[in-house]
Amino acid sequence: MGFAAIILVGTVLLMLPWAHRPGHSLGWLDSLFLATSATCVTGLTTVNVAETFNGFGQAVLLVLIQAGGLGIFTASLSLVLLSGNRLSLSDEQTIHATVGRLKQARPLDVFIYACVFVVILELAGTVALFSLMQEANPHADTWQTLWESLFHSVSAFCNAGISIYPDNLTHWREQPAILGTISLLVILGGIGLMTLINLRFYYFWRRDARRRGRLTMQTRLSILSAGVLLLLGGLTTWVFEINHTLAGKDLSDQVSWSFFHSAMSRTAGFNVVDTGQMNPPTLLCTLGLMFIGGAPGSMAGGIKTVTFVVLLLTAWAAIRRRDEIQFWNRRLPPRVSFVATMLALFGVACVVAGVGLLMLFEDGRPASQTHQHWMAVVFEAVSAFGTVGLSTGITPLLTAGGKLVIIALMFTGRIAPLVLAVYLARPANALLVRQPREELALG
Repeated sequence: MGFAAIILVGTVLLMLPWAHRPGHSLGWLDSLFLATSATCVTGLTTVNVAETFNGFGQAVLLVLIQAGGLGIFTASLSLVLLSGNRLSLSDEQTIHATVGRLKQARPLDVFIYACVFVVILELAGTVALFSLMQEANPHADTWQTLWESLFHSVSAFCNAGISIYPDNLTHWREQPAILGTISLLVILGGIGLMTLINLRFYYFWRRDARRRGRLTMQTRLSILSAGVLLLLGGLTTWVFEINHTLAGKDLSDQVSWSFFHSAMSRTAGFNVVDTGQMNPPTLLCTLGLMFIGGAPGSMAGGIKTVTFVVLLLTAWAAIRRRDEIQFWNRRLPPRVSFVATMLALFGVACVVAGVGLLMLFEDGRPASQTHQHWMAVVFEAVSAFGTVGLSTGITPLLTAGGKLVIIALMFTGRIAPLVLAVYLARPANALLVRQPREELALG
């Protein structure tokens, strides 16, 4: 309800005439689409943000991005703090499902550290981008450069992927330092604020284990999975595009652009190469990265990296004929596997339903008649559910029905996995009767 209210307010503000540049206007459907995309930190846009909105309109988008990105992490914590009561078991399970768990960490401490991390990292990103942009274009207006730096720093850390440049970040694709800064902000926002807080209290240089602290399994899995997916995504993009969209470029640019695309595929949505011109194998790999998304309790969307790892561990335990999942000298409760399976099936169901509806609305329409054909429609649906924002260029071509489907996918992809995880993490009702066991044939 809170996210829906923010989206409605944003829709009204984006429709106001003084939010647009002269000669531009925006209907209610496009305003709703953009407000949903910004609040759900997706990045899909039906209009060119730089050409349509003036400073006020861009500021509205920035506030929606910040509210949506930070809201996912602080929502449950804020409700618990405002209640003024001691945490019940239900509250503890809610916070655990939302952001994870750290021993000896009070909700108030976690809330304060989260806000501090967001402010510090976004300000640091603004300063770094401002310095690099000034160095790259010293004749640009100082205040405009500062605004561009702030907007892109917040948009990157919140994994929104919305840019106020007409050509997205293609404007800076010859500047590897700027692309590296954007990528770092996206990665930090995508590994989860709870992971950053855990790292804050981990003093790796101390020999005494008690004084050094420990990294939780969620922190280690978030960091490891982020690194592996970044590496695999960068390598596959480079291999499949070296003779296509990367042809004729220096090796440094090829590597930089490949890993930038890999980092953005994890729910950020910035691009320096036209996604619509990429080869189908690259788009297929990107689909997988977008569906997985980032870490739990982060700004990113998707089914989450830890969920994907748990699914792999469940499969590995089944192959080894083990009744329990054991990893890194720890044993995972069966309910973790059940929740991961449910989240993955829910994600697949949403994407399939979204693609089916888009096929119904876009059959014979311009969005389905690009050179990527139905691959572009599938790509759009997965990008919306994963709150990524990458597109092959069909977003402005969608019909009114198609736009409503994408709006529903963005809102569902941002809210539903969180709500489902919280619901499944609540204490279960004990069964009063245990029925007889019976085996089933599988495979």
